[in-house]
Amino acid sequence: MSFADAELVEGDRLLDRYSIVDRAGSGGMASIYRAMDERLDRIVCVKLLRLELEGSGSTSGRSVYQASYTHFQQEALALSRLRHPNTLRIYDFGYLPSGRPFQISEFLEGGNLEEQVNARGKLSNAEVSAILERICGAVDEAHSHKIIHRDIKPSNILFGKVGDQMLPKLADFGIAHSNLRKQKVGGGDLDEQDETTQTNTIALFSPRWAAPEQLAGAKQSETTDVYALGHLAFYMLTGRALFPGNDVRETFSERVRGDALIGKILRDAGLSGPLQHVLMTSMAAKADTRYPTPKAFFEAICDPLRSGSTSLPPLSRPATPPSSKPRSARVLPPSPTGPSESLSLLHGLVSRARRVDVQENVDLSFVGPLGDPVKFRVSLVPSSNHETGRRFRLNIKGLNCFVSKGGRPTPAIVADGDGTADLISSAWEPLGKIGWSFGEPVNGPTGAGHAFRLSDGEMMVPSSHATNPVAIFLGTDGDVVVMCAQSW
Repeated sequence: MSFADAELVEGDRLLDRYSIVDRAGSGGMASIYRAMDERLDRIVCVKLLRLELEGSGSTSGRSVYQASYTHFQQEALALSRLRHPNTLRIYDFGYLPSGRPFQISEFLEGGNLEEQVNARGKLSNAEVSAILERICGAVDEAHSHKIIHRDIKPSNILFGKVGDQMLPKLADFGIAHSNLRKQKVGGGDLDEQDETTQTNTIALFSPRWAAPEQLAGAKQSETTDVYALGHLAFYMLTGRALFPGNDVRETFSERVRGDALIGKILRDAGLSGPLQHVLMTSMAAKADTRYPTPKAFFEAICDPLRSGSTSLPPLSRPATPPSSKPRSARVLPPSPTGPSESLSLLHGLVSRARRVDVQENVDLSFVGPLGDPVKFRVSLVPSSNHETGRRFRLNIKGLNCFVSKGGRPTPAIVADGDGTADLISSAWEPLGKIGWSFGEPVNGPTGAGHAFRLSDGEMMVPSSHATNPVAIFLGTDGDVVVMCAQSW
């Protein structure tokens, strides 16, 4: 395995415990992966600093990367000091052999606020209040540790699921201690500084969401984050950013000079009365006239939101994630009446089939050639297959063996289509073969469900028993386990 060049691939292992499942996305600073924590049996998030940063250019690329490298390390340190339940939790930190740093943090399955608003539109006053209360609390704790976030925006508000509730968490403290290059207040364009003076003065903030002092390269404080929280409230209430233009630099000068632009945008959006006053105060061009703390801002906005002093009607639908992600692991045992009960449920022709209801993973085994059990785990991990509409793929991990799909054996593989794999011992001896099938959707005389073609016939799993069944074939004895996954 080589980490020297580009990105991580499935099966790569970090710190001898985290096995890469797939790539989940990327940003200007880092690539994001899902991984399996093999010791604690949970999906985690791996954030790896990119080799080449978006927008770094050739002239100042080395300085941009060095500053980003420092900020990446600072983010891990900042997160390790924070304990608020609405701040992203960091679990581990390390370096690839090439020197590239990575973070291991909790994996949040509910997407981010930007995705929520894009999918649903503006939020209700009650939802806005609930999210602000939690995020303001997280920012307050960061401020108590002398940490200013500096990049609060919808894509940095992530959602995890706790029971039936969506829990917002503040993420991405990557520029929490950075300085910023300066901008001409009157000219509206950013000055390009000489590379030799740019070591720690890289503009890594998001201009669309930045406070006036960030744009002007002036001193920043806790009220810089208060400005961002006011902008965040506007975004949730209206479903759009304050400055939606293609070239956000066009508004730089007006945003730095005074409050006229913000006032016009709020009026045009139909926000008036006490709510307009609170938002105007939180986003004042002069930092010392804003609310001094996130707590003070939230206390000020509570009453206007509660009284509904806005023309925007609340939404009746509950907050739900825009996409389906893995649920907490919970495996139900097969029917106590044994295989015959499973057969009648599955309308099958298989003599050795059993049904297992599963929400995330199941541990399976079969007898190997020497009479010992061969153990492996099948986990459902999030994915989007536009052709099939399926929202998950399989992570197949050997528990006392390795897995191979025809290549070099690895601790785990990922599959998003039907296939087979060999299980290999630590002495590189074959232990047996497994297979899997997602089946084919059918809607026939016997009802809707998924059909599976097997060596001794056909098996159908009705939709009433599983919306997304997966058949796992064990060894060579014809054993079949049907994983019945609901609500994926």
